[in-house]
Amino acid sequence: MSDHITNRVEASHFVTTSRWWTWVALVVVFAAGIGIRLYDLKDPPLDFHPTRQLHSALIARGMYYAKLDSAPQWQRELAAQQQHDEGLIEPQIMETLAAWTYRLAGGEHLWIPRLYAILFWVLGGIPIFMLGRDLSDLRGGFVALVFYLFIQYGILASRSFQPDPLLTASIAWAYWGMTRWQQKQSWGQAIAAGLLSGLAIYVKSTAVFFIGGAWLGLVLVGLGLKKALRNPQVWVMAVLTVLPYTLYHIYATYELNLLQNQFALRFFPQMWIDPTFYLQWKAMLVKVMPLGWLLAAGVGWFLVREKSLRAMLLGSVAGYLVYGMLFSYYTGSHDYYQLPLIPLVALGVGMAAWVVFQQLRAVRWLETSIVVGVLAVFMIFEAWDARVALKRIDKRSDVDFYTEVGSLFTPNDHVISMSQSYGYPIAYWGWVNNTNWFYAGDFKLREMAGQQFDIQTFFQEQTYGKDYFLVTNFSELDRQPEIKQLLADHYPLIYKTDVYIVYDLCNPLPDK
Repeated sequence: MSDHITNRVEASHFVTTSRWWTWVALVVVFAAGIGIRLYDLKDPPLDFHPTRQLHSALIARGMYYAKLDSAPQWQRELAAQQQHDEGLIEPQIMETLAAWTYRLAGGEHLWIPRLYAILFWVLGGIPIFMLGRDLSDLRGGFVALVFYLFIQYGILASRSFQPDPLLTASIAWAYWGMTRWQQKQSWGQAIAAGLLSGLAIYVKSTAVFFIGGAWLGLVLVGLGLKKALRNPQVWVMAVLTVLPYTLYHIYATYELNLLQNQFALRFFPQMWIDPTFYLQWKAMLVKVMPLGWLLAAGVGWFLVREKSLRAMLLGSVAGYLVYGMLFSYYTGSHDYYQLPLIPLVALGVGMAAWVVFQQLRAVRWLETSIVVGVLAVFMIFEAWDARVALKRIDKRSDVDFYTEVGSLFTPNDHVISMSQSYGYPIAYWGWVNNTNWFYAGDFKLREMAGQQFDIQTFFQEQTYGKDYFLVTNFSELDRQPEIKQLLADHYPLIYKTDVYIVYDLCNPLPDK
């Protein structure tokens, strides 16, 4: 009998608790996990990476308005144009589901994709619990589940309209499929594991680092290289893992002509020798989860008894490290790039907690009380902190502001803006045909990639065919004094308030 199965049947008061109480506990944990995520459900998606969320919102709106005959023609055309301008980054699963449900609900409600994100994330708790239980026992399974559902950053991120909640849950299901195949190497388990792994990579291609690393660790340690190469199930799983995204990539690149620049401005090996990069990466990590949990998870990964399962987890960690190095700019600047690490950390924390709880087996009532008490305190504290964070962020007045700014322009106006969140809120709520001017950081990023800019020439290129230059982000304007001076010297100011200014690009001032 393998070690992970042995762990599950070891005598323990908590493990032998009746099935009825186990189900009650699971219902309570999942219900609480859903409940905290439903708080302020209808807040606009400006609380968590609004640029990324509104990218998906514009795509979903374009899909929805394409079949909305009751909408004015100008709205249908602008929605279609905005959708096209967003391009294609990954398969538009969340956007398609949102647009389809908009039609069923009879309106464009942004809480609908939020519900999908919550649903997908919470469903990811099922394989986390089962994996945690398999690696240790029910105690470890509950610890892993509670960590996954209640870590504060995860609560906030799992409400966002972007593919990452589905991606994270899909990775968790892929891990579960791998372990099921490892336990019983049947053709049915092999096909299921391959399909679940393929789904994760299809959702977002960056999953390949986590899935590929896990597969390499599991197969090479569990079978060895020679046996793996001779095993037809391994080959089928490998094909199923890469086939869905490969077919999609070929279709989107060569048929739709949309993915050629998907990985542009992502690879910066010069950052590897800069200590600042590693400090920024660490800052993003501890923003997602405190350092103590990372260290506890690290201990837990090495405590997994069965070598192949330990290798699966450590292989996925290695994949994350490769992913972080290859996408160095984004891992050091985008906290949500760390999201797929949460299932791994949850499983590691569950394993580490189980080892600690093992020391309490001599006193049964104390064991159960401590396990339940620790989990309850963690749930309450993390959920409360998440609620406070959500309550503190109220962006409803921002929507009114962006709507007001949009009313300054007609549907036929072409606007270039220096605005918050790359101009996405104005494009969405203001219904503005809007292009955002580069931030100072965008120029720096492109200069790292070897691009050079003549600001005067670049300004002329970017403003060609535009009617107005809108500024709502005054701090960014101050960071670009050359542009600030250029606008003031050459273009008339037609609107000026404390919160926005608008320059007329169509009627430049006469040369002095």
